[in-house]
Amino acid sequence: MSLAIADFVEADRDAWRAYVNAHPEATLFHDLRWSDAVAAGYGHSARHLTARRDGALVGVLPLTYVDAPLLGRSLISVAFAVGGGVLADDKNIASLLAARALDLGRELGVNYVELRGGAAPGAGYAEKTGVYAAFEKELPGDVDAIAPWLPRRRRAEVRKALRIDETGEASYRVTERADDFYKVYASAVRNLGTPVMPKKFLAALKENFGDEAEIDIVSSEGKPVAGLISFWRRDRVMPYYVGADRKARDLRAFDYLYYQLMRKAADRGVRVFDFGRSKVGSTHYATKTHWGFEAKPVSYHVGLVRAKDLPNVNPNNPKFAAFVSLWRRMPLPLANALGPVLARNFP
Repeated sequence: MSLAIADFVEADRDAWRAYVNAHPEATLFHDLRWSDAVAAGYGHSARHLTARRDGALVGVLPLTYVDAPLLGRSLISVAFAVGGGVLADDKNIASLLAARALDLGRELGVNYVELRGGAAPGAGYAEKTGVYAAFEKELPGDVDAIAPWLPRRRRAEVRKALRIDETGEASYRVTERADDFYKVYASAVRNLGTPVMPKKFLAALKENFGDEAEIDIVSSEGKPVAGLISFWRRDRVMPYYVGADRKARDLRAFDYLYYQLMRKAADRGVRVFDFGRSKVGSTHYATKTHWGFEAKPVSYHVGLVRAKDLPNVNPNNPKFAAFVSLWRRMPLPLANALGPVLARNFP
């Protein structure tokens, strides 16, 4: 039986979708709609790979070719995501796909190839550990069991959020309007010292995923103060983008958003609440543990091509400390204008 590793072509799309939908290890980021949104929003092209045996698809590797003016070139599976990597029928196929990615990286002159999950890639890759942790937990099957299932302190905060909702001081809604979310998200990431993503990336995600990408908003006095974008996939829901202004803390907006999402998931029969990945020691990491989720170590694999050291592209890197400090003080209109241009450098 012959095995062929090849570049993805558009004629592969239906087979890719079917393979990813059937594979037990597939994530949201193996879905081509994510990479399509990255291309539309950031301008980075896809260089996906496929493996076929006697014509049948037996492995896939989604790859984003990042050509960033500030940090150079890289191949990432998958860019602007916390997952990706090789999906394959067996270890041998996974190793061949990963090896081909390294060869492709050499052809493109990248600094490195980074696989953010998936099967172990084999020779040529170093394991990157201790940076990220994953959080997921099986939900109770009954909506009314969600509150008792939460840790005691978090349950108390949720009760405060529900009382605020009852007074009318804050209100909750589901919206199709990505702009409502973008306003609060842009303010939140500026306050963290991070350039905001392009609005067209968010619009592309919503267009590509439709009802599978849900936008929830908490408003106060008619204005959005917090927002959450969650992705529904098979037996799980994944809250992915979240942002809020400074008023949201007093309104317990995050508690309200996450609690309502958990209730909706239980009501729909969704089994897993996937809280995603966070950098070890970050605020998001702590938040997820406060909700009763246990951190599970996550490994990335990096194949160095032109680079000599493993990449460390994150706001906690001391090299970016001055930039982060400056960005936090930048006027919001200026940050919103410059952010999308700079964000493409940090995939």
